[in-house]
Amino acid sequence: MRSFLAFLTGLIAIVAIVAALPLTWVKERVIEERGFQATATKMGESPQVREYMAKTITDEITKRTAGAAAVVVRPAADRYTHSAGFTADFVDLANQQHAWLFNEAPPGADTTVMRLDLTNMVRRVAGQVNPVLARQVPGPILVPISQRDQALEAGRYHVPGRQISQWAYASVALAALAAMLALFFARRRSGMLAWLGFGGLLSAAVSYAGGFFFAARAKDEFTVTDAGVRQVAEVTIDGLVDNLHQWAMVVGGVGAALLVVGLLGRVIVGD
Repeated sequence: MRSFLAFLTGLIAIVAIVAALPLTWVKERVIEERGFQATATKMGESPQVREYMAKTITDEITKRTAGAAAVVVRPAADRYTHSAGFTADFVDLANQQHAWLFNEAPPGADTTVMRLDLTNMVRRVAGQVNPVLARQVPGPILVPISQRDQALEAGRYHVPGRQISQWAYASVALAALAAMLALFFARRRSGMLAWLGFGGLLSAAVSYAGGFFFAARAKDEFTVTDAGVRQVAEVTIDGLVDNLHQWAMVVGGVGAALLVVGLLGRVIVGD
């Protein structure tokens, strides 16, 4: 009976460990606002993002004002997008889009089209060109980045986001409890430790491979957007996948260490 309980709890622990890594990563880096801000900060420092935003800001100013030539506005936009203030403004902009997707859809609003509110950015650059020019820019300046794309509808991930967060907490708790019970019931604890280490390695491998699948699926969601938005989205997705791979490497390293310690324990102690 004790051996069966050790096997059962060990198996449950491994399944929970495999699920805990990707679920916790999604909760911490995608769903949670603070984790997403770290991602948005790196996005704001990306050359592709700066190029897209400088071009978009220039287009909006020249389109909405009289006598503002792109040859004059673009250098100011480039200076702005390479400043420290731009990164902070871009994080605020990214937070708006995060809230659009993960908060409940605002009542009475058109929830089918995601827009970027560039009012502050446009006026800031226009003011650098000429203070009078900034007063000529009417607001708000909302730039659509999708046209009735279901994946980018307001509140699209509100319920799934809450569910994933709950599953993440549950999987971590279950993994810890099952691992402790497995070690308690195991007749050879070093062997069980090695088994749990294998679970960490398996979780890392699954998450590492899953990152490529996530990237492909996520990029498909932006095929309906224009080329500039799509390029920015791809940079963001690649950054997220790189971060997931870093998490996987850490978990895999811990798993490998436990596996080696467990195997050494069996050889040296004979436990």
